[in-house]
Amino acid sequence: MSREKIQSIIQRRKPFAKSIIDAKTSLEKTLEQFIKLKGICSSALSDEALTPEREKVNEIFRGFNAKQADELQANMTNIYRRLSRDTLNIAVIGLARQGKSKLLQTITRLNEDVIPDSDRSVCTGVRSDIINDPEASETFAYVNFLSEEEFMNNTVGRYFRELKRHKPGLAIPETLTEFRHCVLPDKDTFTTSNIEDETRMRNYIGELKKLQAHLMEYQSYIGTGRSPKIPESEIRRYVVQNDAVTGEEFFRHIAVESVEIHCKFPNQEVGALKLIDLPGLGDTRIGDTERMIEALSDQVDLVFFVTMPRSTGDDVFDRDINLYSQARRALGRKLPIEHWSFWVINHNSRDENIKQCEDFALTLRSKDIHTASTVIVDCKNEDEVAESLIAHALDFLQANIERNDREYAKSLQEMMNDTVRNLHDVLIEAGKVFSSSNNFERISELFDKLFDVLWDDLTDGLAEAVELESFLGQKQNQPCTELREQFNKTLELEEKAADERKLDNITPETVRRMIRRAGSPEAAYTELMHQLRTDLGGKMQEDLDGTLQSVVLIPMKEALCKILAEHGKLNMHFTAEGSGILREIINFIEADKAEIMPTLLDGLKKLDEATISCQNRIQPLIREALNLLDPMKEESRQRRAILTSTEGLYSSLIEIYKDTLATLRESLDREEIYSEPNEFAFSVANTFVDDLIRRDRYIASIKLETQWRALYRYIRGDVWPEEFGSSQAKAEAYGKISGPLNTILTLCDNMNFNFAYQGA
Repeated sequence: MSREKIQSIIQRRKPFAKSIIDAKTSLEKTLEQFIKLKGICSSALSDEALTPEREKVNEIFRGFNAKQADELQANMTNIYRRLSRDTLNIAVIGLARQGKSKLLQTITRLNEDVIPDSDRSVCTGVRSDIINDPEASETFAYVNFLSEEEFMNNTVGRYFRELKRHKPGLAIPETLTEFRHCVLPDKDTFTTSNIEDETRMRNYIGELKKLQAHLMEYQSYIGTGRSPKIPESEIRRYVVQNDAVTGEEFFRHIAVESVEIHCKFPNQEVGALKLIDLPGLGDTRIGDTERMIEALSDQVDLVFFVTMPRSTGDDVFDRDINLYSQARRALGRKLPIEHWSFWVINHNSRDENIKQCEDFALTLRSKDIHTASTVIVDCKNEDEVAESLIAHALDFLQANIERNDREYAKSLQEMMNDTVRNLHDVLIEAGKVFSSSNNFERISELFDKLFDVLWDDLTDGLAEAVELESFLGQKQNQPCTELREQFNKTLELEEKAADERKLDNITPETVRRMIRRAGSPEAAYTELMHQLRTDLGGKMQEDLDGTLQSVVLIPMKEALCKILAEHGKLNMHFTAEGSGILREIINFIEADKAEIMPTLLDGLKKLDEATISCQNRIQPLIREALNLLDPMKEESRQRRAILTSTEGLYSSLIEIYKDTLATLRESLDREEIYSEPNEFAFSVANTFVDDLIRRDRYIASIKLETQWRALYRYIRGDVWPEEFGSSQAKAEAYGKISGPLNTILTLCDNMNFNFAYQGA
């Protein structure tokens, strides 16, 4: 049943993981807005006259504990990884030669080639994640190699930074090339203020010299990422530090970040279990402790401390206390180590150390070392390990893992509350600076009164503009006489050209060249008809569309913009004339205010981008009349003359062109089609007014009137110069700041950061 229990635990963690990541996303969004606010404040308060306010606001912003916020985000990432894993993870840690590797071999039945052990020296060189994979027919592994940056910073860099504390002038190499060629201090002459540090520093120099001397043996692996699948026989080449028999040192493991080993555990009831084998601690290599703590912080559900007391007598020494203390740092008070650790005392039956094991267990608590359980077990005995340790561990996880997850999350919840309260308090204090330095409340009240009056005037003006009795309303049913005049003008010019036999692009010479190129008068006639039709159709549309724009659409836009400029007093800030004020307002909003004025911006852009064309109603009539110039149409074929010469062909073209113009005049001599443009313009105007004052739906939770109010807050110093003009710089600055400030305050108030564990 262990397999089912483990799977049940893993699945119950998933909803909890989602609540954590949702809260983290909300926090990140709020912090991003805070960073954006600081940038806005820096820009808005850059005027020299606002130096006192800028310095005060910056001082207040420094009161936000950014370091705590970063730590919180990292911890939330850690617990999310912890809860969203598909395995339960047990880390096995211990000092060298205490039986850690023997224990792992017993649990997994992996041999010494995969999990090296030695009574002579530290043998395992890298962290190994051993995964129970029931589908694995044979053992295999993937190797994750360090990047150059990781190797230089976390391996080489750690030694150099320690040495630099005693020799400040020491240069730290940043690349493999620099490390290869750098001159290391002389180990024998390196001195420090105390002998203990001196010995340790000389050891560090020795390690660096070794890394440098053997660089060619591992350098090619650095930066290669994740390896292909590696068979069991090859795994030892990436994890071994030295040969257990000869003592020969190996160096490929230096380039390895971790090894992921897949194998089938002998006890399949353990289910989705991962064992994390951390390198034996206690040798001179720097960084082991940091790597151990990093692994324990988010990747481990239970820790096995492994110790083997000597049969000649042993005690809980400083090395054991240090190991415990180092592991305890992983989650600290967020989740005390005694809630997620076992102390495994290795009973070596060959040495008969059982009495020493019992004494060691009794001594642990007196040394203030507390774990969830203390287990005495022979790490080489498979049955004993399975029954006394693994089964016990899985029962413990089944009973306690949800409690541990809740406790860890509770500490983060408190940290989240502190962070959000801290940010909220900082924002409130910043708001007080604005109000105290510029009488914010009084100005806000005055602004609201002035805006309410202007809003009534603006909405009345726009509403009147689209009433039936208004200029636009009366015009909507009137024919567009200018369009008719333009149509007649274009036709008259073409008729005159035809009468004078002087068409724009077709002359007798054009006809002669076309006949030569086409090969016959009939083929030339077809080509020239296409050209006549295309030229006339394009000219008609260009002339009529230009008229529609100039006499219908632009006057309508200018009439509405005049209301915006005069009733809305927008001409006090925006300087463009006529409908150009639309583009100026749009650019102003799009610069950095689109999120708070989305509906207003959309309405302005729709009017600015509105176009009118004769394509809808007039163009089909034109195309129908132009059928006479389509050589493929029946009407055209019936009108063909006998094409015996260039002159005859040209005359035929002139005659059919005249007939086409006459047909056009007849087709477009309809009163109703010239009323449609004004109807269209009135429809566009109505939509614009609806969008700007009546479209009272919510977008991004911002009411339309609120969006207008936000626009006027930015320009109030120009719109009401007597009331706000004397403090224009402050008014503009605070207008830019108040919106983002209130946005973050709202995010703080509405943030979803309640972690709800949904386990049983």
